[in-house]
Amino acid sequence: MKWLLGILLTLSLGANTYFVWREIKYRENVEWGKRMDKAFGGKVENIPWSKGLPMFNDSLKKHYPKLKTKKYFYINIWAMFCHPCIKEMPLLDSLAGTIERKDVAYIFLSDNSYKGTKDLLVRKKFNIKNFVYLDNMDDFISSVYNEQKKKSKVFPTIVILDNKGKIVHYETGAYENVKEAKEFADLIEKLK
Repeated sequence: MKWLLGILLTLSLGANTYFVWREIKYRENVEWGKRMDKAFGGKVENIPWSKGLPMFNDSLKKHYPKLKTKKYFYINIWAMFCHPCIKEMPLLDSLAGTIERKDVAYIFLSDNSYKGTKDLLVRKKFNIKNFVYLDNMDDFISSVYNEQKKKSKVFPTIVILDNKGKIVHYETGAYENVKEAKEFADLIEKLK
């Protein structure tokens, strides 16, 4: 009878060990999935435009109050892991300096932390003069994609807002070279 009890106890311990191991593996997979989701753009949270836009306006007012008077806001939504995003930053900044329109604010916007963005700029030795940075803007970013009825984030994304909060232009993708980036200048010049 003791041998039967020993076998049952061994089987029970083995089964419990297996179930604990499976739970650990499940949680590791969930965490890995979250990291991969973030790496490929991240999940679009269910934030409506009516909540995201005030977040953008409040952040702009807090960090760059003079820009609130602009007629248009050219917003480049980027991410730290997006190499094309980072590659096009100096190019866009340089072109923005050649555009004569003074009623457009140029903004690089991300869900990164302020420190992360600052560290990147120092590491890359960027001297950005015509764009400003807004960070920690994940809810606004989700609201943009929700407003455009997109299910996932794509970086970079370009959004042009008018001063009433209407999206007047939306596109995705990075400019690879100066020739392609001329579209950026043309886009700004065509604003009414």
